[in-house]
Amino acid sequence: MRRSRFNPAAAGFTLLEVLIAMSIMVVSFGAILAIESSAINTTNRAKQMNTVSMLLKNALSQVELEIEGKSFEEVQKEKTTPFDSPFGDYSWSWKVKEIKFPNLVPSSGEEQSGESQGSEQLGKLVTQFLSKAMREVEVSVNWTKFQKKQSVSATTYWVDLNHEFALTE
Repeated sequence: MRRSRFNPAAAGFTLLEVLIAMSIMVVSFGAILAIESSAINTTNRAKQMNTVSMLLKNALSQVELEIEGKSFEEVQKEKTTPFDSPFGDYSWSWKVKEIKFPNLVPSSGEEQSGESQGSEQLGKLVTQFLSKAMREVEVSVNWTKFQKKQSVSATTYWVDLNHEFALTE
């Protein structure tokens, strides 16, 4: 029977093999850390957007309650309000804008018959009525993140169904 001798050169790993294994582990851990960091940032962004959308929905409801049953002259054109705690870092604002509709019946440069002239007049009256009876209300939720102002907006339309229809221009 042969005896095996202990050969020190054959026992264990070389320094080069250990360095290669360590560098593979470092790169792998770095990639895992980057992926986890990205996932956490995405989760935080989704949470913030969920909060902002909830606050925007709340602000739209408050605007609807405030303008309900009022004429255009009774409501402020612009208003900014902070949210109550725990959302003190956020504020909301609204802007009421008049809408200018284009002429619904474009005029032709030629001489017109009485019927086409009447439809053009009616088109102008309807256009003027719509411009006076509708308003655009833009509601925004505002906050600051990393010393940068952020904002999300939604637009709704306010129609005064009791607005007088004038038969003259």
